[in-house]
Amino acid sequence: MQWRIALQSLRMNRVRTGLTTLGIIIGVASITLVLSLGGGAESTVRQQVARLGNNVILVKSGYSSSRLLDMDSYNPYGIAITTSLTERDLNSIEQLENIDKVAPIMILDGSVKKVSDGALATAPIIATKPALASIIGLGMSSGQFIDQQTTRDTAVVGHALAIELFGSDQILGQQILVKGRTHTIVGVVKQIDAPINLSGLNLDRTVYISFDDGKSLNQGIAQVQQVIVTTQPKSSPETVQRSIDAVLGTNHSGERDYTVLAGQAIAEPSDALFRTIILLTSLVATITLVVGGIGIMNIMLVGVSERTREIGIRKALGATNRHILGQFLLEALIMCVTGGVIGLAVAYGLAFFLAIPLSFQPAVTWQITAIGFGMALGTGILFGLYPAVKAARKDPIDSLKQYQ
Repeated sequence: MQWRIALQSLRMNRVRTGLTTLGIIIGVASITLVLSLGGGAESTVRQQVARLGNNVILVKSGYSSSRLLDMDSYNPYGIAITTSLTERDLNSIEQLENIDKVAPIMILDGSVKKVSDGALATAPIIATKPALASIIGLGMSSGQFIDQQTTRDTAVVGHALAIELFGSDQILGQQILVKGRTHTIVGVVKQIDAPINLSGLNLDRTVYISFDDGKSLNQGIAQVQQVIVTTQPKSSPETVQRSIDAVLGTNHSGERDYTVLAGQAIAEPSDALFRTIILLTSLVATITLVVGGIGIMNIMLVGVSERTREIGIRKALGATNRHILGQFLLEALIMCVTGGVIGLAVAYGLAFFLAIPLSFQPAVTWQITAIGFGMALGTGILFGLYPAVKAARKDPIDSLKQYQ
């Protein structure tokens, strides 16, 4: 009976009901979208770290704090300007025991141009060593990765960058200008399914040059932002991690201006950034949901005033305060639950659409769904309870007299 009365009341004011429900849809969709995209990005980095194996160690410039709101804990571009890691640190790491492969990442500022027509692309320039390809699993679409023979004026480009500049990935022998100097392309990296990675760079749109070439483009100075290390199969990554930490501590005179991470800890800085972004954007989205809830309460209060005589008649016919309370609260819940369901559908649809250019899968979990639906349900109860209580407390005699 109450369901039928509640639905009939909402149908009688379709426009008002639709606009009120829209606020809940926007609020739930915003929160769910943020959680889905943030969770998907976080999961992508963790999966990549897991694929690298437990024998990978990442050395980064700067000290990474574990605090949730420390936005500087994951900022590879920020440390590209100044870095605490030097070529001496790189050489010291290479000389340690139980080290298998070492690949520095030196990020250079500058432009990348097509020699033939001057087409310009914005892309990170990484100076590194041949071991990088095998460490992080870079496959070649054509040609080869940089090696000991391709030390100067040669470059390898990511698949997406090749398409952007040349319209094809068959570009061996083509020439590009890297920081104003001509480089011949000797290889194209295969398309990467998930460009988001532990280095914080889109490796699908990157130019790779040799470490020596990078130094020559930087006035002979090696500014190393990161060093990726793999340990020998039978060695303990924790022991090697402590050895690296010790030798860097000696090189830096005890100054803790570097970070050594191993295993799943490699993903922690990026996780901290994603969690911070999720938290801040969720707070903004929650405000939208609160505004939608206030809209529901406002419309419900208007409805209570307009239906005062109806309340009086129902009470005169035997309806109790509990019946009136349940009816008005039910109307609020119907709007919020409907808005929540539509908001979840809209959010997941947008999440999959927005994730296409980002090349990762958004997170679709029961926890995220429960949060979105639970917030919609909570909004209905929180903001619908006061108008319902006000309606239930109306005196039937005064209500019948009001519109005589």
